[in-house]
Amino acid sequence: MAAKPRIPALLLLTALSAFAQSSQPVNIEMANVLFRYSPSLTVLIVRLRGSLIPTPGHTVASFNDPGSFVLGADAAEMRMTTGQLEALMNSWLLRSPKAQLKNVRIAAQGKRLLIHGTMKKGIHIPFEATADPGLTADNRIRFTIQQVKTAHVPLKGLMDTLGLSLEDLISQNGLRGMSVDKDALLIDPQTAFPPPQIRAKITGVSIAGQSLVLSFGQGAPRLPPHGWKNYIALRGGNIEYGREEMFDADLAMIDTTPADPFEFYLAHYWCQIAAGNIKATPAQGQRLQIPDYSKVPRNFCR
Repeated sequence: MAAKPRIPALLLLTALSAFAQSSQPVNIEMANVLFRYSPSLTVLIVRLRGSLIPTPGHTVASFNDPGSFVLGADAAEMRMTTGQLEALMNSWLLRSPKAQLKNVRIAAQGKRLLIHGTMKKGIHIPFEATADPGLTADNRIRFTIQQVKTAHVPLKGLMDTLGLSLEDLISQNGLRGMSVDKDALLIDPQTAFPPPQIRAKITGVSIAGQSLVLSFGQGAPRLPPHGWKNYIALRGGNIEYGREEMFDADLAMIDTTPADPFEFYLAHYWCQIAAGNIKATPAQGQRLQIPDYSKVPRNFCR
């Protein structure tokens, strides 16, 4: 009987070491980052501490593929202006042709949201509503509708008299990351955004000025002092970016104009890196000084 081939010990140790490194989480810190998902969709990450978690079918979080990882947040504060919330609704949550809500416009009035738009029930009917933000027990944001008017005629009182709710008027078809429950709109922050999606326990929602403030986990974390104001820092585990894979990562992307938030667009991150400069550290880390996406010259690499 032929002897079974033996795997050289050094090769086996190398493979085990690579597996151990790839299985370690990539820890991430973010401070004052305007994260751009698309030309129209952004969210302000005030502060965040968490990790990059590879999605099924991927062993390494890759900046070249937003679907290769999710962002697991242990503690974070995020803010969306009413304009950013409008963009999320119109360009993502309600973009299906089957969605019955369209042309949504949002403003804040005190602790409530004012929502205008059209509702399709055979024809497009303009409506206006007020809503109170809150949370559900299953980790979703709840906008409870308090008043609904169509053609300036109060509709909610009539609906209550007839035993109807918002759920009876709006089909669930075509809604993405959002659903209707009786007289409330529910948004799941874990599926409401395009990749990379967030995985976190939402613990607070409130209105401040014209912004919706979202707290995850322990809320805005205390981050160690680095001497940078706006940045994304990655440490530990493996991360792929460009043509490189960094093992036991030590990578920081730092805003070159800290007077305003660091606008980072993952779909065009390499253009931002190419427009900046890279400095290696004695500990084999990298510090990337990067301009905001909107400040990269238009024809630089687009």
